[in-house]
Amino acid sequence: MPTVTSFAGEGLAPSTVPAKWWRLYREPALDALVEEALTNNRDLREAAAHLLEARAILREVRGQRLPQTKTSADAGGGSTLEDQIGAAYDNSDHIRTGSRFGLGADVAWEADLFGRLAASVKASRADADVARAEADGVRVLVAAEVTRNWLGACGYSHRIFVARRSLTLLEQGREIAKHLRTAGAGLPVDVVRADTLVAQAQAAISPLEAARAEALAELAVLTGRPPTKIPATAAACTHLPTITAPAPIGDGLDLLRRRPDVRAAERRLAGMTAQIGVATADLYPRISLGANIASSSHTPGDLIARNNIIWRIGPLLSWSFPNISAARARVAQARAREIGALARFDATILTALKEVNQAGDEYEAALQRREALRVAADRSAEAMRLSRLGRAAGSATALEALDAERADLGAQAALATADSEIATAQVVLFKALGGGWEDAPMIMLPTPVRASSAAATARPFHE
Repeated sequence: MPTVTSFAGEGLAPSTVPAKWWRLYREPALDALVEEALTNNRDLREAAAHLLEARAILREVRGQRLPQTKTSADAGGGSTLEDQIGAAYDNSDHIRTGSRFGLGADVAWEADLFGRLAASVKASRADADVARAEADGVRVLVAAEVTRNWLGACGYSHRIFVARRSLTLLEQGREIAKHLRTAGAGLPVDVVRADTLVAQAQAAISPLEAARAEALAELAVLTGRPPTKIPATAAACTHLPTITAPAPIGDGLDLLRRRPDVRAAERRLAGMTAQIGVATADLYPRISLGANIASSSHTPGDLIARNNIIWRIGPLLSWSFPNISAARARVAQARAREIGALARFDATILTALKEVNQAGDEYEAALQRREALRVAADRSAEAMRLSRLGRAAGSATALEALDAERADLGAQAALATADSEIATAQVVLFKALGGGWEDAPMIMLPTPVRASSAAATARPFHE
């Protein structure tokens, strides 16, 4: 079995991936939003409806293994069975006619000698399993997207704060440059350069604010709200939560068991295999055991009279022998679909392993980049401290001290960006690991509005 732990480094651990991995951030507000999304997300409701449909189809196919019944009743004019038998017995061309009433009942049960019904049930059960796995896949996506946008909103809030502090320092530096120019101790180019830096800092804030607003709107939609009804807890987040311990990734076997797309591909392959049995059974006759009882009379009260009742019981043979070549072609089609499903299953496994390896590599790279930026930020903070000491001792100008503070804020901004990149890489990694669908809350399915109902309601979806 391939393993996904060969690249494990300082930021990764071979321990089991927790089902609710977002709780590693220790943010109750985030936990509540993920639970809300797993209950009310509209894409998840659609996936649950598809699962309901697949299970209803499975019940229908299972019902074909039970005896099939049919009843009938009629009234009109004509001859009864007794009239026809009497005319035949008397060798007469005249058949009595008049008011006629009839009752009938048929019962048929297919003897599944060649496995057609059993294979149909297996195929339908596999389809239902595929729908279940696809719904779990939507759960994984929803949990990951809620976490990603939450972390994004928090990270952008912190980056906006750092950018505004940098803008304030640049504006102070511009005022100092203007003062020096007025006093004759500065150059015009210093003022122009200061104006340029202020304008650049102002321009950098707007994209951050737009990205934060986009993340908040995404959170609203993911939780089943209009995009303008932003979750208050997300809007209030100003710091980026982090995972201090190494990220758990498990091993390759756990990954293949956990990822819904791998499970869906396996069940789809099982369904294609079962369809071969369905197609093969069409090469052979269908044998049913049936019974029929019918009664007809001129008055309703005589329907139960013994002479008016006829019954039949026995086997029924149905075989489309003249179209045997078409049946063989359908078998070949089913086998080809099985080969395709097997190839897709293999490709899904390889893709799953690739995604986890890539996500792990990107996460490790983000951690290494952040560590380098942390060292740079520490050195920048030390430079700012020395500049302030120099300013107090008179060996450094106010403009030089402000430049040192601006450089320190730039290092902090780069560090904040690296923290956001780490958070995004973590979410991508957990999403690739396929966690988030286990122990999920019940989905609330809407009840469509009909003419006879006043308003739509929601009901829980039980799996």
